[in-house]
Amino acid sequence: MNLRRFYPLQGLPGQRQIWSWISFDVANQSFTLIVNTMLFSIFFASVVVQDNAKDDRLWALAYGGSMVLAALLSPLAGAAADERAWKKSGLIATGLTCGVFTCGLAFIEPGQIWLAMLLYIPANFAFAIGENFLASFLPSLARQDQVGKVSGFSWGMAYFAALLLIGITAGGMAGFELKSPEQWRPFFLMAGLWFLAFTLPTIFWLREPAVERTVHSGRSWLTAGFVRLAETCKHLRGYRDLAVLMVASFFFATGMSVVVSFASKLASEYGFEGGKMILFMAVMTVSGIVGTAVPMLFQDRLGHRLTSAFLLGVWVLAATGFAGYAHLYEAHAATGDGTPYATWPLWLTGNLLGFGLGALGSANRAFVGYLAPPEKTAEMFGIWGLMIKLAAVMTIPFAWVKDTMGSPQALLLLAGFIAVGLVLTLFVDEKRGRAAATGE
Repeated sequence: MNLRRFYPLQGLPGQRQIWSWISFDVANQSFTLIVNTMLFSIFFASVVVQDNAKDDRLWALAYGGSMVLAALLSPLAGAAADERAWKKSGLIATGLTCGVFTCGLAFIEPGQIWLAMLLYIPANFAFAIGENFLASFLPSLARQDQVGKVSGFSWGMAYFAALLLIGITAGGMAGFELKSPEQWRPFFLMAGLWFLAFTLPTIFWLREPAVERTVHSGRSWLTAGFVRLAETCKHLRGYRDLAVLMVASFFFATGMSVVVSFASKLASEYGFEGGKMILFMAVMTVSGIVGTAVPMLFQDRLGHRLTSAFLLGVWVLAATGFAGYAHLYEAHAATGDGTPYATWPLWLTGNLLGFGLGALGSANRAFVGYLAPPEKTAEMFGIWGLMIKLAAVMTIPFAWVKDTMGSPQALLLLAGFIAVGLVLTLFVDEKRGRAAATGE
């Protein structure tokens, strides 16, 4: 049997380039999964803060604050990268920074909130900025009718890496009896070393994209970056469909931020702890792998807008269903009869959230790449990064509503944000937007 015919990227030129790019997608899974999604939020709350009255808000401030910093600097970093051809340099610098600071998380002791902030905020900042640099390579790695396929395949490989990391984590917890959050420090060290190891192929083989660019001679990189950014903002009205997509990305990225930063805490509230929580995350990851097949196989044929609208509809359904389940669960708990409440609805919701997280992230990255002018990819992905990272600020009102009103109300608020993103996406004309990007 010829297995090569099942390889989705068969026939694409620059295979080593593509795989050295994919390697970084695999690298950053260790941070987004082990640190942001699974373990560090619980470790931060139960070991570092040890105060249920303020742990959600402190975590949201750490996560949201670092993302705000990344959001504010993303457009400038993108403009400077386009000006000086620093895409690869920026990607490598952020990868090494995130890997080293992630290793440092293993040395935090109880009560050291200041140290946790000093290590986590730079690590998450570097991770977030690195996502922008990584995405800016996509238009140079594939033709415009293949960006969905390449983005989806890379996202899928990252999810396979996430599944492997979950297996290693679960095996470590079971084999070495590391079930208490106090014992999870080795996993943070592993996450940092994983990030550093899979950055190496990117360092050695990924090349800076060769594109024509306008250079502002006689100016420092910082001044030139500001000038270039101002020029892009001035002409952004000419890319109105891309601008609408950027705003839509802000609203539905709120859902992605909440799932990444609060998934394990929400699951633990409804009886998913220890090994069961790891299994829940594994199921979400498998669903995410399935989800990446949607943009990889269908997005370039069905269209970017239709694909994105479908996936956003799935997320609105999942968030609303989760809110309903949370309300019924809490009502049952209030009866005090001690009988366990059904968990199958949460398994279903988790699958929908995982499916959406895998598919929507890849589809949105490809959609922006499709509408971005080739000579301004880092700038446009910098502005996209601004929108995505600013959405993390919405974890703060989410956490406030969750702490003061309850999880059902917070999840309904989340569904509302995603619905706004869905409506705005329907106003994007991808053909007109692509013509504006290429000057046709």
